[in-house]
Amino acid sequence: MLEKLDLKDRKLLFELDTNARRPLSEIAKRIMVNKNTIKFRFARLLKEGYISGFYPVLDISKLGYLSTRVYFNFFNTTPEKENQILAYLVKHRLVGVVAELETVYDVMISVITTDIYEFEKFWNEFKHLFRDSFQNEKINIFTKVIHFKRKYLSQNTAQKDFGEQIIGGSQKNDFDDTDISIITLLTKNCRKSALELSKHLKLPPRTILYRIKQLEKKGIIQGYRINLNLEKLGYEYYKINFQLHSLKNSKEIESFCKMNKNIVFMDFTISDYDFEIDIEVKNKAELYSLIKELKSKFDIKRYEIIAFKKYHKLQSIVDI
Repeated sequence: MLEKLDLKDRKLLFELDTNARRPLSEIAKRIMVNKNTIKFRFARLLKEGYISGFYPVLDISKLGYLSTRVYFNFFNTTPEKENQILAYLVKHRLVGVVAELETVYDVMISVITTDIYEFEKFWNEFKHLFRDSFQNEKINIFTKVIHFKRKYLSQNTAQKDFGEQIIGGSQKNDFDDTDISIITLLTKNCRKSALELSKHLKLPPRTILYRIKQLEKKGIIQGYRINLNLEKLGYEYYKINFQLHSLKNSKEIESFCKMNKNIVFMDFTISDYDFEIDIEVKNKAELYSLIKELKSKFDIKRYEIIAFKKYHKLQSIVDI
């Protein structure tokens, strides 16, 4: 539970969520704690399972990719058949996310492709294999995703602007195979040092650091975050999709989401909804309190709540 962690642990998690590549020695200075103490706390949070990984925030549009999300429900299946379908999706090279859901739909996947025609090929192959086992599919194309910091991790951070990372809507940038190799390794663990990366890539650490800086400068790498074990923290994860009566308050809604302590993502898609938010809350009471606040401030026509049960696959980029 988050309440079991003291303020220093929470500040450490917040600093890592702000920049997961930040050295522990620098974090120690920022939160005014002894370096050895920070190392001990970091190791303990890893060992006890509060942190499940570290990843780079990538603007895949600058790599020439787009992300398409599909929801669907199982139909006339057995547990064995459902596991077969999930295993197929997890193994597929174009599928970045596979999640089991608890409400509205049974499964959500994110497919990363070079264009809509590559997605169409993937989708037709999937239908040829499993058309009799699913229904109610809903396909959305991501246009932009805004990443917000987890302000609930540390006290006195609510209503402060800690910046954001925006992915999507960009032209393809220049990169080469070495850049992709670096990105792939960082995706597995973005805290790997230049020395560790150099052992894999057979390149000097100085070259790797330069390459990373260039990827950051180009905006291909937008930042570095942590994957948290929300169950361990005592938090629940929901996606809420909203349809508005009018888009006149779009900027105000975005500002609200940016300042809210529990909203971690704001998604924009080509779909029947105008915007979506991803939230991490303690319980359903906090969930409905947030919805009530949004409804009181903005002209919301309808909404739907997507509850996540389990991730089977979660990666920010697929095999290129």
